[in-house]
Amino acid sequence: MKNNLSIDFRDTSYPVGTGHRPEQASGIYQSGLPIFSQDWWLNIARGSSNYRELRVLQGDIVIGRLPFVLSKNRIGLVLGHDPHWSHLGGPIVDETLDRTEQAVVIHSLLEQLPRSVSFHFVCNPDLIYSDLVRSAFTKSGFDHTTQLTLLRLPSEGDILNARKSKHKGHIKRAAKDLDCIDISAKEFVRFFEANLKARGKTSYSPLDTLSCLIEEAISRRQARAVAAIPSSRVMPGDSCIPATYDAAIVYVWDSKRCYYWLSTPRIPSANGSNAKPHPDATKLLAVKAMEDAQAMNLVFDTDGVTTPGSEILYRTMLGLREEQYRDVFKRTTIWERLHQKSRRQFRSMFAKSNDSTAF
Repeated sequence: MKNNLSIDFRDTSYPVGTGHRPEQASGIYQSGLPIFSQDWWLNIARGSSNYRELRVLQGDIVIGRLPFVLSKNRIGLVLGHDPHWSHLGGPIVDETLDRTEQAVVIHSLLEQLPRSVSFHFVCNPDLIYSDLVRSAFTKSGFDHTTQLTLLRLPSEGDILNARKSKHKGHIKRAAKDLDCIDISAKEFVRFFEANLKARGKTSYSPLDTLSCLIEEAISRRQARAVAAIPSSRVMPGDSCIPATYDAAIVYVWDSKRCYYWLSTPRIPSANGSNAKPHPDATKLLAVKAMEDAQAMNLVFDTDGVTTPGSEILYRTMLGLREEQYRDVFKRTTIWERLHQKSRRQFRSMFAKSNDSTAF
């Protein structure tokens, strides 16, 4: 194998639309991959950005891939990271290879990453070669941490059984007050963007790419965009408020998992109204996603627990207990480390300055 092993550093593109591309004639088969690593997803998730893809070839067969996007921070330092809107990434390797061959492929991919660029990858711990990924990244000078995600197995039975009576009551009342309807990709993105603007924030990844991802995933029956709106049983005090989404989510799935990918509650000022959304709209939509995952016999994956608030939602309100830890690998250049150090020092000085002016 080693004699005809070569590296091809290039980007690729495949047509996206109603005519779906068949399984590629290579060592990497699409059907078993996480949705974030499938060809059609990567082709869209690259957006118009500086996309790169390392490849390991055996003859003319692709047996290893490492896709990523390059971007610059405010002072011009370059960072490589998983493609836009992709919450899992890292090396993609032919699973039919033996472990020695897989280790060679992963090492061959990582040794091509330039030392002049900082990199950050979040990798799937479920892959049969995940231990080889951890070993290769560590040997390549990456720091290894983990990211918690919470799961629900399809065998766990009734969705509401794991909830405490208080939270179960909240969800049941929300189901009476709200209707859950399917919405288009464009409708979700408009709602998502309006809520970001209402909070004074901007999207960290391009919204046109997000719209294309959702639209294509829905067309492939690998996603649903769902919104909660006040039902015909109008809530007390809301009779004069025009019908609008109280919250919306998008969940996506592959052959093994259903990922709670994106969610956004309505910010009152986003639609020019000060009316508050239903407090349990997001919880109701999450339950609907879990019901769909169970009906498809898929593991429900919260797709990362990144804030204390999301952990409270998943653990306390939704009753999720099964834990898994994604692998996070980070390697920074000396300039990036100096930049981060200066930012920490500035924040510390600013905080002390604010404390001193409080007296």
